[in-house]
Amino acid sequence: MTALAPDVQEFLRAPNVAAFASVRPDGQPHVTPVWYEYDGREFIVGSFRGAQKLDNIAHKGYAALCIFTQALPYQAVYVQGTARVGSPLDNVWRERVAMRYLGEAAGRAYARDTADWDSVAIHVRPLKWRTEGFETS
Repeated sequence: MTALAPDVQEFLRAPNVAAFASVRPDGQPHVTPVWYEYDGREFIVGSFRGAQKLDNIAHKGYAALCIFTQALPYQAVYVQGTARVGSPLDNVWRERVAMRYLGEAAGRAYARDTADWDSVAIHVRPLKWRTEGFETS
């Protein structure tokens, strides 16, 4: 596993939206914005059951993430790795991630309002990393 600099670790804990890229079975790229969580070993992304990205992961087993800021000074973390479809996401995970992105009150409300959504985890285990805009880049 790549040792990440403290400023990169801090960046990954911030509520930056990521671009999630996978490859369709016909070879065409597929990119979607996602919320993510990083546990120090892998990225976890939620997906609705039946989404195109799940078919892509099942077919190829690889994905990439680009996590980036939208304001100066620009920073970005690029990750490529193996990907697999995991278990259904429980409401504890969904609420934790929603609160990270939306704040406590809005995150709890979002999790409550979407509790019946059928979503599963996608696990991305990084194989390659690249960073831009950090002291260590």
